[in-house]
Amino acid sequence: MKICHIVPIYLPGALPGCSSYIRDVSKNLAGRGHSLTVLTADAITGRGWVDPLFGKYASRMEEVIDGVNVRRLKTRWQITSTMYLLKKMTGSLLPSSFRSTVSLLSAGPYLSNLKKEFQKQKYEVIHVTAFPFTLCWQVWNACYSLKKPFVCTPLIHFEDPLHQNPRLWKVLKEASAVIACSNYEREGMVNMGVPPSKIHLIPMGINVDDWENHSGKRFREKYRLVGKKLVLFVGTKNYNKGAISLLEAIEIIRGKMEDVTLVSLGLPTEEWKNRRIALSKTHLLDLGYVSEEEKRDAFDACDLFVMPSRYDSFGIVYLEAWRCGKPVIGARMGAIPEVIQEGEDGLLVQFGDVDQLASTILHLLKSPDLCRRMGEKGKRKVEARYNWRQNIGKIEEVFEGVKTEWR
Repeated sequence: MKICHIVPIYLPGALPGCSSYIRDVSKNLAGRGHSLTVLTADAITGRGWVDPLFGKYASRMEEVIDGVNVRRLKTRWQITSTMYLLKKMTGSLLPSSFRSTVSLLSAGPYLSNLKKEFQKQKYEVIHVTAFPFTLCWQVWNACYSLKKPFVCTPLIHFEDPLHQNPRLWKVLKEASAVIACSNYEREGMVNMGVPPSKIHLIPMGINVDDWENHSGKRFREKYRLVGKKLVLFVGTKNYNKGAISLLEAIEIIRGKMEDVTLVSLGLPTEEWKNRRIALSKTHLLDLGYVSEEEKRDAFDACDLFVMPSRYDSFGIVYLEAWRCGKPVIGARMGAIPEVIQEGEDGLLVQFGDVDQLASTILHLLKSPDLCRRMGEKGKRKVEARYNWRQNIGKIEEVFEGVKTEWR
């Protein structure tokens, strides 16, 4: 098949969860003999969607990465920035139908010549992710005009108001097929009016073979953390991801366990920068984006992984922690209780309950045998259920079905 995946940011940019998902799916489908193109913005940071002066852009408009063709279209930052300012200035004063359009177009990126790209390349299957980016609506619009089939993996956060945009739900209702990563997501889409026959339940996965050579020892020695109890967080460092609550929990824990250190990887936010000053370097190793090798080393080095997020449709990072045999802590929100089997491979807390989070972390840090058992169960679960060797064929079947139906 000639397949096109559309995603907001791709390599060499730092990949958010939706882009990591596309990277792994593309690499695996290319390995099965399909012609794969990842179509994305030339901007490799979100700032580039609205600001040509301070945004970062890829040096090449086309290249091959891991056997996958990567094509970049120019970002129409004028559209995104104008809609963003209009949304900020007018807010709820706009008529509801126009407000939903402005909100959607302000999320970026808006790609130039997308319709011409589809006409020229004659892709057999077009697949886009994720809510709430402009791309979902833009791809649907182009495919509808050209009468081309398309598939959407929305990765919906039902708790997020941005994901409730009626124009986005129109996209799902008219898609040829929709991929849900959890039963929670599937049931939520059905309740919102997406035909059940269009929805295919396919969980996320990781490439387990990529995790063969990780070294926690290397990470601990590099950052002088030998002998420390390490709590790891990976993700955007904001309130919704649970990062701020985690900082506050570590403040409590440090008074009861001196040798604990929080290791944080990912994009910092202003609220994080303002809050992190409460912790000394003894208790916080604050890193930004790191290489894939160093990220794997960090997972192998930690004693437990914590991301008590309220906005997650699945959570690839939990799979990565389990691949290294580590227990996890998540929030009792959305799809997470479906991913984490409480008491078996991890524990759940109420989102925003800092005292409960602190006591749960302390409980695991003081229970190494429990951590080991949970980590081992998580590792077996990844190898059995959340492994692209098993799951990539299910996505291939969805694409084959869409292609056959539209012949």
